[in-house]
Amino acid sequence: MRHLLGSVLIVMALWSCHPEPEQYDLLDQMVVTTNYDTTANFSSYLTYSLPTDTIGFVSNTDANDSIRTSPQYELPRKVLQTVEDNMEALGYNRVGFNESPDIGVNVYAVKDLNLFQQVIYPNYSYSGYYGYGGYYYYPYVQTYAYNTGSLVVEFVDLKNAAANKKYKVIWNAYMGDLFNAVNQLDQSVDAVNQAFKQSSYLNLSQP
Repeated sequence: MRHLLGSVLIVMALWSCHPEPEQYDLLDQMVVTTNYDTTANFSSYLTYSLPTDTIGFVSNTDANDSIRTSPQYELPRKVLQTVEDNMEALGYNRVGFNESPDIGVNVYAVKDLNLFQQVIYPNYSYSGYYGYGGYYYYPYVQTYAYNTGSLVVEFVDLKNAAANKKYKVIWNAYMGDLFNAVNQLDQSVDAVNQAFKQSSYLNLSQP
């Protein structure tokens, strides 16, 4: 069953920055970026809810969003178990959706088709580049298309829900490129672990 947490209001967040990875590292690991609400007091959140075997799937190339629930598809359960293991290690207690959790944990995959256009203005003395012949005096447009995919984990503040039922995202992690990963399952698990590792402020035992 798909659980909707209502409209999400994304607030100003602080990006965790890490050195740019070497080019060959991108072949066997996903790039992880984490963000958090600097006004959130994470020590005030004690419980969380999390789906058991389902992650969302959202695409701008498919009008019908789907949910990855196939018993043959191992990724959802493995990723969700990794999230749970990290949450427990940080000191949070998992409860049911109907038990008023402090945090709702959303996990979903996003796949987008992106188009990029660049207008080229050749000089009069244009002699050719990018494989094109020279002496083309008028502007022309180059179009590039590429797919991007990210695994997303986010914390939604259910404890302090606003009166208008708009909830704040207090932490999230973007991990990509999910769909071009060499080993999608193992790299996704490693990326989730890395996201929590670089977010030490989530630890309830922190002073």
